[in-house]
Amino acid sequence: MAGFVEFLSTMPFWYWWVFAIALLTIELMTGSTYFLWPAISAAVVGLFDIWPLQDAWQMQLILFAVLTIALSIFAPRYVKPWLHKTQADHLTLNERGAQKIGRRATVDTAFENGVGKIRLGDTLWLAESDNGENYAAGVNVEITRSEGTKLFVKTAS
Repeated sequence: MAGFVEFLSTMPFWYWWVFAIALLTIELMTGSTYFLWPAISAAVVGLFDIWPLQDAWQMQLILFAVLTIALSIFAPRYVKPWLHKTQADHLTLNERGAQKIGRRATVDTAFENGVGKIRLGDTLWLAESDNGENYAAGVNVEITRSEGTKLFVKTAS
C-alpha cells in the first residue's frame, strides 16, 4: 500500500491525461458512453493537477470520483440525444422509394393512362402521375410519394 500511495503522491499531471485517453479508447471500442464520463473526469483532474491540486493526491482522487459520479448521473440526459439521433432522422433508411420524395427525375418512357417510367440517376422506376396526366419522354417531373417500388409524380415546378 505504501508503494501505491508513493506513486499517487509523485504522479505527474499527464498521467491523468494518459488515463483519460485509455478510457476514451475503451469508449470508442464499446460505444456505450459509460467510459466517457470517467474519461472526461480524468482529463479535468489532469488540468487541475497542473496547479491547484498539485501534490494533493487525495483531493485528486476525490475530485475524480465526484466528477465521475456527477457526470454519470446528470450528463447522459443532455449528451445521449445528441450522440444517438432520433429515429426521425432515419425513417426512410430502408425504404428506397420514400428516400426519393421531393427529388426530380426525367420521364424515360412516355406515360399512357397516367403510368410510365422515369429515370432517376441510372435507374428506371415505374411511375404514375398524381392526377392521371400523361407525360412525354424527356419531361422533368417531381416525385411526390411512393407505394412499394412505384413512384408518384407531378410536373416539376
